[in-house]
Amino acid sequence: MLDLVGPVTLRPFVLTDARVVEPWLRAPGLSVPAGRASREWPQRLLADARIVAGIAEVAGRRVGFVRLDVGPDHIAEITMVVAPECRRRGHGRQMFAAALREARRRGVRQLVAVVDLGNEPALEFFAEVGFEADGRVGDRLRLCRVVHAGDHQPPLDVEA
Repeated sequence: MLDLVGPVTLRPFVLTDARVVEPWLRAPGLSVPAGRASREWPQRLLADARIVAGIAEVAGRRVGFVRLDVGPDHIAEITMVVAPECRRRGHGRQMFAAALREARRRGVRQLVAVVDLGNEPALEFFAEVGFEADGRVGDRLRLCRVVHAGDHQPPLDVEA
């Protein structure tokens, strides 16, 4: 097990990150399209202005990937994955804190995560950071969390 300690920093995703991140996204419960689409996902990710994708690093080493897909309704779907060898060290919490700051900065009012029912660690993690179950999507659970303007502030008001 790799012993990486220190603060997690989040930087923008770039094309060269794809080769490192793709195996993480192929794990059970996550998905990267197969075939030709698997070669195109990084370009599509970078080309879509609604998507914010970041790489989490500790001491210059990639330890995770986070994506916010922000809709016109100011609701963002969040995807997070920590490198398998870096799990259970608090990196996910630091990644989530950075993603939450970015969501606030962009005026997001709610985060949504869709997690496989069998992915107990992810279900526990999202519950611990304030997500609540909001129904099923096939064999996945839809989890939602209100984004507040800041600590101890009411939720953001977003005009229609």
